Amino acid sequence: MRNIGTGKVEFFLTDGSIRDYEGEVEISADRVVVTEIININGRPAGAREISLPKGQCVIYWVPEVYEEV
Repeated sequence: MRNIGTGKVEFFLTDGSIRDYEGEVEISADRVVVTEIININGRPAGAREISLPKGQCVIYWVPEVYEEV
């Protein structure tokens, strides 16, 4: 299983609602860390990291294609 890459994370809250996060996803022992890029006027201006418990997350990976050199 992958442990780092670009993707989307669905986080299930205790009240039954779902929050979606998109960005660079990294999985550690019992946490999922999502790094989201913050854009201001269409330009990257910063990033924020969100740490979520792995047991309440569903991760959808974005396929990545690498070109052979």
